Amino acid sequence: MWQTRLATASLLLVVAHALNCPENYDDFGSGCVLAPAERLPALDAQVLCRELHGELATFDRCDIFTDAVHYLEETGGMNDSFWIGGTYSVTRDEWQWRDGSVIAMGAPFWGTADGGSWEPYNGNCTVIFYGDNPYMRAYGCSLDFNHICEGPPNVEGHCNLPYTAVGSQCLSFNTATRQSWQISRNICQEDGGDLVTFDNCVQFGIVANYILEHNLQYIDRYWVGGYLETWDTEDWFWLDGSSIPMGVPLWGQGSGGKLLPDNSTVERCLELGLEYRHRFNDLNCQELRRPLCMASPVE
Repeated sequence: MWQTRLATASLLLVVAHALNCPENYDDFGSGCVLAPAERLPALDAQVLCRELHGELATFDRCDIFTDAVHYLEETGGMNDSFWIGGTYSVTRDEWQWRDGSVIAMGAPFWGTADGGSWEPYNGNCTVIFYGDNPYMRAYGCSLDFNHICEGPPNVEGHCNLPYTAVGSQCLSFNTATRQSWQISRNICQEDGGDLVTFDNCVQFGIVANYILEHNLQYIDRYWVGGYLETWDTEDWFWLDGSSIPMGVPLWGQGSGGKLLPDNSTVERCLELGLEYRHRFNDLNCQELRRPLCMASPVE
């Protein structure tokens, strides 16, 4: 049986420092991964990954994908198939990673099905398929395969008060004040931080679950560091200028089930909305919410 944990030393070259991975996860260079021994359907595999504080892995860069394949070959995994976090969206008619980003078709990720047809050929869930075809392949989601979980790094260093380590970030859930978006940001900056931003879906999920697990959802909604750039576009950005992905799974649903944002003319700041299970919601920047602040960890 293949090893229960996935790691590769060559991926340490991707970043200049080692990650502080959660318990049982191995440093994957730019992330933390774990491959449980259980063979499960895709949905059950995702549930197990979440129980292990992770998600089904995404390999959306050539270097990560290539090193993962090489490592599995070197450790005897080449005769198995592993569920990863790619699925087919019927509504969008495209293949997506779990953060909603599009999976590129053809080379370099997808292999070929029987008869030489380009994958994806059949099924709505994605595996890394081994044997004589070590590329991505589509299968029916009910089949039993191994799977690869991806978890976020923990905080490296420690968090100064009033910040608390949550996943890979130092966060402060200010429960004492309700202010506009800009004043909330000023409050975070006075404590040496800024409104929180999320550069990956896994960390966002950890924060949303932390709010639920600590009963903070009953206190109020939170401002976070996202904004709509101009009145005449729908381009949302984080405070560092990076784009905020649209759609599932980050944004909530408004009336009639329509995905937010839904009012760009007056709602230009980003909140984690209680009624949306703390998914993203666009809101008038002058509304009163509590600041959700982040700060850099201290070595």
